[in-house]
Amino acid sequence: PRRGRPGRYCGVRHEELPDHLVNAVLAIEDRRFFSHPGLDPLALAARALRNLRSDSPIPYGGSTITQQLCKNFFLTPERTYRRKAQEALLAFVLERRATKQEILELYLNDVYLGQSGSFSINGVGEAARIYFRKDVSNLTLPESALLAGMIQSPNPYNPFRHEKRATERRNEVIRSMQDAGFIDTATMKESLQAPLLVEAPG
Repeated sequence: PRRGRPGRYCGVRHEELPDHLVNAVLAIEDRRFFSHPGLDPLALAARALRNLRSDSPIPYGGSTITQQLCKNFFLTPERTYRRKAQEALLAFVLERRATKQEILELYLNDVYLGQSGSFSINGVGEAARIYFRKDVSNLTLPESALLAGMIQSPNPYNPFRHEKRATERRNEVIRSMQDAGFIDTATMKESLQAPLLVEAPG
């Protein structure tokens, strides 16, 4: 979506993030975040197999949260093998210099989460205020799942313009949370039934 701008960082602290928001992001983006060294060998193997089966010259995704952060802050958005190698090296170095909590905090304050008119929404703090008119610490589980689901493709899953698609993606995240063991079946079923209550901009 865009290159990161470290100078504008003024976001939410890690301790202010609700657990279900963190778990939603981990479930759909990087389940082994707290155990891998910046690169996820299992995800790399799966991606390599997928690339071998594809005729596309562009490598498939599957980057860890650390790799995504490095791409947004330091690299261009081009999808080439050279840039993926740079991304992997930077991720490995960053994991030696920062804690997992620091990396996750930076990532969730920088991640692009769509547009509101001409306004670019960056970070979960801004997204909570724009989409739900509330502080990020007050997000419900379904609201957190919606934001987590938007990370992959923010504009196609924008709930202001694509309510049905956004709801389906939110529910995919909720099911992933249950599959990853972050929530039980009863919580999953209750969350899947929650209405998509976004506050349209005035």
